[in-house]
Amino acid sequence: MWIRRSIKGDFISYDVAVDLKIYLEDVTKINEVKIEVEKIGKVQNMREEELGFGIKTLKLTILLNDSEGGMDAAEEKIKNIKYVSELEVENITRIS
Repeated sequence: MWIRRSIKGDFISYDVAVDLKIYLEDVTKINEVKIEVEKIGKVQNMREEELGFGIKTLKLTILLNDSEGGMDAAEEKIKNIKYVSELEVENITRIS
């Protein structure tokens, strides 16, 4: 899968799709977390999920390049985003 990264014609290959569930310390900061997650990889299907009692999670699929550290590097970056309390990897798929 090839996705255009810039208008100069540069392309980057994403070879891993990861489904994540992100738990937040402060649900009022969910938009800030979304912005930071989008800086880590190509985000698809991002949505909020209501768990009840005012608790929300952020569910998303993110495309990553395995040669750039892949899931380990992305997981560490996401965990270090302010207001992220926990990260759950639901599925990892290799894209051919």
